[in-house]
Amino acid sequence: MTLYEFFITYPDGEEAEIQHSLQIGDLIDINGYPLKLPLKTNKMIAYHIAGKRTQEERGVITTRYMLEQLNAFELLEYV
Repeated sequence: MTLYEFFITYPDGEEAEIQHSLQIGDLIDINGYPLKLPLKTNKMIAYHIAGKRTQEERGVITTRYMLEQLNAFELLEYV
């Protein structure tokens, strides 16, 4: 039996467990859920997946996604 764990790592180093996988380049909210495009506003906290690291250890596959926060100017292209 293999268990899958997924974590997002915020720019400050804090981690949070999520229940789903993501793709590099995905735009997500602060809780790790993908945002629906086009965005309604650029005045929100949003991250994109900048990196991914997978580690396998004794039947547990752990995937960590490194996040980069986007500022309001960067979010304009998604509005």
